[in-house]
Amino acid sequence: MGPGKKLLDLGCGTGRWALLLAEQTGCEVGGVDNSPEMLAQARAKDKTGRITWLEGDVYRPPVEKQSFDAALMSLMLHHLEDPYVAYRAAYVALRPGGVLLIRQSTLDQIIDDPGHRFFPEAVTIDLKRTPLPIEVGNLLAKAGFTDITSESVRMRTHNSPQDWIVEVEPRVCSVLRMISIEAHARGLEKLREYIETHPDDPWLVEESMTLFVAKRPG
Repeated sequence: MGPGKKLLDLGCGTGRWALLLAEQTGCEVGGVDNSPEMLAQARAKDKTGRITWLEGDVYRPPVEKQSFDAALMSLMLHHLEDPYVAYRAAYVALRPGGVLLIRQSTLDQIIDDPGHRFFPEAVTIDLKRTPLPIEVGNLLAKAGFTDITSESVRMRTHNSPQDWIVEVEPRVCSVLRMISIEAHARGLEKLREYIETHPDDPWLVEESMTLFVAKRPG
């Protein structure tokens, strides 16, 4: 990606990846999200002049067919009731030879991360809505993509263990808004205790994710 190329960020939220990619690559970006509140935050941060923020559904993104060189979905598959429709929408938006990139913690990777170990109720919910890698690959192929690859990576996602408290306490993670107040309070207390007794545990600042790449045939 670079100047003259176009990237579609599906489920862009407050624009973290859209902004980073526009700033570092010089490409033009379309950011699509169904939350006007999140898009307002994204627009307020945007100094690039190369991002078009669009309120819309990832199943029917308000963009022209075959108008993007690449599309991105980051940490959103667990929000999708019908991921096949979203993959197909990305396929339609891509030019021949375009690439879909998916960044996702899959079911086998999240079960024992800090956002789930101390919140067993969250595990119960995500068992039903978070895909396995093979499921993602099968649906991408069904949607028409080829050259599908996936790679599990371990990456630093937090500057310090306390970042987990910043995320968990206000329930930034969507699944924590779906559990009871009592379950959230119990888990938060256990997480604080673990951070206090294991402040140097790399498990608290690193997460496993899977990176999927799929191509629209040229």
